[in-house]
Amino acid sequence: MNGYLPRLIDQKLDTWLKTAGAVLIAGPKWTGKTMTCEQRAESAFYFTRKPGESNPLELAKIDSSIVFSGDKPRLIDEWQLMPEIWDMVRADVDARRGEKGLYLMTGSSLPPQKSKAGSLLIKHSGAGRISTLRMSTMSLFETGDSSGDVSLSALFDGADPKGQLRKVSLAEIIHFIIRGGWPGNLDVPDASLLPKDYVNRMYTTELDNLIDDIRIDRARFKRLVHSLSRNESTVCSISTLAGDAAMNGRKLDDETVARYLDILDDLFLIENQEAYSPAFRSRTRLKIGAKRHFCDPSIPAAVLGANERNLTRDMKYLGFLFESLAEHDLRIYAEVLGGRLCHYQDYDNDEADAVLELDDGRYALIEIKLGYEHAVDAAAANLMKIASKLEDKPSFLAVVSGTAPMPLKRRDGVYVLPLTSLKP
Repeated sequence: MNGYLPRLIDQKLDTWLKTAGAVLIAGPKWTGKTMTCEQRAESAFYFTRKPGESNPLELAKIDSSIVFSGDKPRLIDEWQLMPEIWDMVRADVDARRGEKGLYLMTGSSLPPQKSKAGSLLIKHSGAGRISTLRMSTMSLFETGDSSGDVSLSALFDGADPKGQLRKVSLAEIIHFIIRGGWPGNLDVPDASLLPKDYVNRMYTTELDNLIDDIRIDRARFKRLVHSLSRNESTVCSISTLAGDAAMNGRKLDDETVARYLDILDDLFLIENQEAYSPAFRSRTRLKIGAKRHFCDPSIPAAVLGANERNLTRDMKYLGFLFESLAEHDLRIYAEVLGGRLCHYQDYDNDEADAVLELDDGRYALIEIKLGYEHAVDAAAANLMKIASKLEDKPSFLAVVSGTAPMPLKRRDGVYVLPLTSLKP
């Protein structure tokens, strides 16, 4: 498998290849999309130039048939560099009536909707022909840093958490945050370098690749990214971000902030955590603001210059970054289970860090704590208070901890789960 580390998305991808004519794997750069698709592709066309090769984009514009010629499934890598390819794939899937798994596509950004002349570059949604899966950076279970002793699926089915004693140090947790889940960053001398390079490319190359009529003040864009990094794992309004990103006493206007957030979204660099909304009516009034996250906890750490030596100087911010790490993994696990990750906040100012909701309506309330000994009691009490207000009761309550020594069930019924013990 050429050093390929299995990913949690593998099974879902294999299922969709048997279901749809084409499958797009979308997500941030450097997450392993291409390598995951290469394990299944029989041939490939890469829009990015390799050393010594002619410009593949120019060749494709001259003769688009070279993109499609080859054994199936055929990988089309970074399709967004030639947006017209979308409609061509859709048309070819239509022409091969009923055939499945014809194309694998990867994309690390959304293409512009219109050409510089104003014409639509993509004329069909691809519904029914092209299915899209979102790929994240790796979870701790995928990197091998989680033992997988505790299955979230089993907890929903009524099993109690069990696992071996394993002491995880604060230094290890900080390393996981700084390193992130980038496949190419798992075994390097300095894990902070790649995320820093990623951020620098975000400010330069990625903005340069946007079409000309998107006007970006790079200094203000950086200020917004810094503001998002400071507010990682919090519910923060656009107006708050606009004020926080002020330069020389002048805040960004809300419209500019919204436009820059759209750019980050188009690059798959932000993955916000929506507020929990029960399927049925509830007497408890819930707030609807989203909790803001970058796609990987290493990004806000890199933006603010955090590293494995200085992060312990600000334990409060370290707590927010650990929450980001935990919610990053829980979101991946929720998607594997066919569910979603939300957060809970009501007008009594009661909050739960995460709500893991399955598609059948079952859900779990989760608090996330970096520490263990002095943090779990209050977190458990908070979960039980919130659960008492909800008409549909959660399947379980859990405190996910960075340094808890082993999974356990407390006398009050609340689970204590080390992040490094979890799997879907």
